[in-house]
Amino acid sequence: MSPTAIGSDVLSANERDLILQAMAECCAERGYLETELEAVIERAGVERKSFESHFTGKEDCALAALNSIVSETLAEVSTARHVESEAERRVFQIKAILELMRARGAFARLIFIAARQGASERMADGYRSAAHVLALMMERAQGTGPVPPPKAGRAALGGAEALVRRELVAGKDRDLTRLLPDFVYAALVPFAGQREALRQSKLARQVIAEEE
Repeated sequence: MSPTAIGSDVLSANERDLILQAMAECCAERGYLETELEAVIERAGVERKSFESHFTGKEDCALAALNSIVSETLAEVSTARHVESEAERRVFQIKAILELMRARGAFARLIFIAARQGASERMADGYRSAAHVLALMMERAQGTGPVPPPKAGRAALGGAEALVRRELVAGKDRDLTRLLPDFVYAALVPFAGQREALRQSKLARQVIAEEE
């Protein structure tokens, strides 16, 4: 591939990222239904023909933005540091997710709010599929510990999602990592039991205190 072609590919990828960021921000500010394509294009600082070279329309762009944050989240979970205890590993996974959501506030609102409230059916399906995959990853990572109840992963995620959504609705993006102890407890109870969940939640509080 020629240097010119490489430069063109990089430019195209950067342009696409700008559009996805603009879509996430507009949805966060106005909601998906109230977001106009022209506003997204203007915020991204691109020409309409450039937008159309990447996406077929508003829904296609919003779904791509949703998929991008889902991919980042799954990558954070799958690459969490190795530790002896599976419960500790989950703590690192959860911390990584919360830090990602704090850093990508607009995308966090897209996946936790817009994709569930008034968005298109394709986006809702995308959200459900992502939640299902993440739940399966949690369940399969159980290892040699006690066998969790059926659908334990989805139940754990449901409680954790509610905590994150509450903070996002209240505009507390920057405080998401403070949810770590509660998030840890909700995510661990179905797998490790109440005693271990409480122990790990206490350790999570110590992690937060040490970082402040």
